[in-house]
Amino acid sequence: MEKYLTKPCDNIEECVASECLAVMPSGRVGVCCLSKDRKYAESVVSGISQFEYKFTFIEYPDEVEPSRETALDVVNSDDDIRFFVAVGDCKIASIMALASLSREIVYVIAVNTPDICGVGYSIDCEKGFTPPICVYADKVAISNSYRYCDLVASVFGHRVDIIEKKYVNYLSRRFDERKLVEEEELLDKIIGDGNMSDRKRIFDGIVEYSALDREEFNSAHKIMSKLLEEASLAANAGDCKLLSAITLLKYFKIVLSVEEYYLTIPIDISVKCRKLAKLLGVDISEIICKVKDRKFQNKWLFIHGEYRQDLLDEVIALENKMKNIIKSAKRYMEDVGYHLGEDFQSGLLLDVIYNLSPLTDDCSLVTLADIL
Repeated sequence: MEKYLTKPCDNIEECVASECLAVMPSGRVGVCCLSKDRKYAESVVSGISQFEYKFTFIEYPDEVEPSRETALDVVNSDDDIRFFVAVGDCKIASIMALASLSREIVYVIAVNTPDICGVGYSIDCEKGFTPPICVYADKVAISNSYRYCDLVASVFGHRVDIIEKKYVNYLSRRFDERKLVEEEELLDKIIGDGNMSDRKRIFDGIVEYSALDREEFNSAHKIMSKLLEEASLAANAGDCKLLSAITLLKYFKIVLSVEEYYLTIPIDISVKCRKLAKLLGVDISEIICKVKDRKFQNKWLFIHGEYRQDLLDEVIALENKMKNIIKSAKRYMEDVGYHLGEDFQSGLLLDVIYNLSPLTDDCSLVTLADIL
């Protein structure tokens, strides 16, 4: 993966206009965004509109998945577009990277979400793409457009990710341990004792976190949050992230608390695929196509036993802070979390996590729970 730095920005319009002027004094600018970010994209390029420029908007539906095919809208756009402004999150960034494999492009990225893959931002696509001139993290948009409780949920979710990421690394050695430690230490600094009511500390911390040279990982938390959102379990993505992080942390504790390990016959993954498809109201083929070949090895159980207690201690330490973390998030909800009370569909939440393994990493705690 090629990596490049992002700069926190207080005035996104001026930053983008400055980059555009440095490339060309006039001409046509391509603006690439998701439908949900269209108005924001128009404001981002408002600083350029005072000069002699024309604009072509390339708008994608929110559910688009980055691919060579979807990137063709950029590749086949007007030949006279010499500068692109990509607005949004990882999807748009990846589309631009894929487009650069087939067309020479000069572009910047304007990010308006706290869940950016980094300043040290990594695009997970084929090698050989052209990186952007710069990625700008819009501090004003991030602080204004996100509920504070969503930021708390995001930080908590990233910390749960680290537990699973470390576990995967023990089994596969695919990540740089120094980077994992750096990521973990910064998140612990942001979380503190779990009381996350200091807005400035949390926002400054997450901007600093986004600046880390992180190695991306398709975590169980990321997958589960998306599934809960698709199943409309909660009203917004932030609540789904909070619920996912809480449930997974408790699940990790259960798995890591088992002291005796033996290799059983792997569970019938197709059963879980059918259950997930029913829960989410989708065709089973949409789930099965994402399942990887499960090649369990006896040495994994040995490694699991070797690191089990270390990770269990870490889970318990985070669990001890969880009450304060949840309170910090709920205090900033309009109904202080009442909508997650007695009428909440906890049964669906438990069903999703129990049947989550077909979609998770081969070395995930969630996946290995099936064979312990």
